[in-house]
Amino acid sequence: MKITESPEFRAKLIKMMAEREFKERTGVHSTDLVYCLNKQALRRLKPKPIQDHELLLFSLGWAIQRWLTGKPEDEAEREVDGIKVTCDALEGGVPWEVKCTFQSSERPIIENVHWIRQCMMQCSATGSTHCYLSRFEIVGNWKSIFGKKVERALPKSKKPTLHCFHLEFTEDDLAAMGEWMRVRRDLFLGILKTGKLLPRVQASASGMRFECDYCGYKEECDAANGLPKI
Repeated sequence: MKITESPEFRAKLIKMMAEREFKERTGVHSTDLVYCLNKQALRRLKPKPIQDHELLLFSLGWAIQRWLTGKPEDEAEREVDGIKVTCDALEGGVPWEVKCTFQSSERPIIENVHWIRQCMMQCSATGSTHCYLSRFEIVGNWKSIFGKKVERALPKSKKPTLHCFHLEFTEDDLAAMGEWMRVRRDLFLGILKTGKLLPRVQASASGMRFECDYCGYKEECDAANGLPKI
């Protein structure tokens, strides 16, 4: 028997996934606004090739969504105040957002503020005040990897894990979110029109400063914010 690695077949798979899943983005999407406005605008103004590891990471989310929902595609795109909103799926007529993550299953879901904001926009787009959010935790509570020997053996430390949440909002909650998103929409469109980045404190949504640590446009943003190059 002879076994050799096939970089040609790997390249074919990577190319196939990229062509199938990535399309040119137009208009303003809710996910443009819940993340850093500078980064999302620079992805349009100065697009960079998708890296293999990024594509493979995205593939986990696509696969889990399709497996859990049993549907090959997202729901049809909707629009609210000039902002495009796409639900992963509908469950009983209400939005269902599907997430796949390496974060610990013990992390409080409320700390994922960007997910909550996505869910709120999906509620507004569908005329609902509640929705579902499922979190597929690839490494469970992390103790199966970094825990003590006795912890790794516990049933609760098995991985992966799945948690599902029912989110309920008031009309006032959704109205306040709508106003926040409209302000973000106008700021985002301003960057696209002028090419001028915003101060980081304005571009980055509250609770999302961690984005800077992993941003492929950090140098451009640092320069625009007058920060020295490291």
